[in-house]
Amino acid sequence: MPEVSRTCRDRKRSAAGSWIDPQLLGRIVVARFLELPLRTLKRRVRSFERDPLFEALRPVRAPVMRTRPAQGNVLGEVRWEGDGPGLRYACAAFDRVYLFDEDRLAAVLARRHEDPGLKRLISRLRLVNTRNRLTHALVQTLLAAQAEYLRSGDPLRLRPLSQAELAARLRASGICPVIADASRVSRLVRRLALRLPGGKLVLVRKLCPKPRDLHRGFVAHVVKRERAGMVEGVQSAPLRDSEIAAVVEQTLGARLSRRLVAYVRRDLGIPDFRARARHTEYLTATVDFSPLQPLDLAALREQVPPAPGVYEIRSRLAPPDTASIIYIGSARNLSKRLGDHLRGYSGNPRLQKFMRAGGVWFRYRMVTEDWRGAERAVYVAFCATFGVAPLANRMSP
Repeated sequence: MPEVSRTCRDRKRSAAGSWIDPQLLGRIVVARFLELPLRTLKRRVRSFERDPLFEALRPVRAPVMRTRPAQGNVLGEVRWEGDGPGLRYACAAFDRVYLFDEDRLAAVLARRHEDPGLKRLISRLRLVNTRNRLTHALVQTLLAAQAEYLRSGDPLRLRPLSQAELAARLRASGICPVIADASRVSRLVRRLALRLPGGKLVLVRKLCPKPRDLHRGFVAHVVKRERAGMVEGVQSAPLRDSEIAAVVEQTLGARLSRRLVAYVRRDLGIPDFRARARHTEYLTATVDFSPLQPLDLAALREQVPPAPGVYEIRSRLAPPDTASIIYIGSARNLSKRLGDHLRGYSGNPRLQKFMRAGGVWFRYRMVTEDWRGAERAVYVAFCATFGVAPLANRMSP
């Protein structure tokens, strides 16, 4: 921990008039410095280095990693380096460490012992060292612990790691030369964010999930896949809590008890398997749709009439927990509308992105009256079943 300048007295007086022990005051100063937004840290580091007294100290700046322009509270960008992730800092100030020649520093202080500004600057530079050393050690530990998630971007690949456990790992590893307790870790990660290889931003504190948060994600994922399986006809009935636990262990490698699954399911507002068996709105709404067929010119010429109706489009690139359904629509002339989608004339950029990628199927139902109302009913049933709107629908019908 950096020492606070003691140019006044061995004890400091607070604003309220009570005395504060110097060690306690030092901890308060460090805690506040750890909470600074990155923009403020960048500005302060620049001001420290522009101070005329900085040249008198002549500290060695430790080398930093390559940098790029900072944006908001983004600490840096995660890059894959060999077999593991590394961090490219957004600004050199976030990785700055000042190395002092302690003998020379003592001589400078002896010559200029009456200059309080010099001691104050030294204290501030040591604060920068404390924060950046803790940040670097913390980030390296987090990247190693959550490498599987960082590689895939899949939240289901996160591993439980509380901030207290992270602090314990830092202390045990010996890679952090400053005090790393849970309080400091909590203050430091509160606002920081990292940019993942795909451009997505993730808060650093989200890389320290509690087991219960992960359990919620596991159970919700299995139930969504269950709904998709029932719509696709590959699953006949909802899963019991014990079956959900078995699927989680088999596919995600996490062991949950039946009782824990039940608790998490109730916490998420997910009904039991009997109630879920009755909530099959999309299956009911699409029971008389045509069989699935590839969306191509041959299918349109041979299978689709120029009549009004409602239709759905599926893509191999869609998330599996929505049964691959990306769009629900209706038209006065099904053949013409589906042909417009195929040729890129629909004016829907979201849908066209999937169309250009290929692997698209469709099915439909002819509707003699109120085909727009039929589309609305199917759309509402989809939202009730899957909890989201189709990816390529820009607005509700």
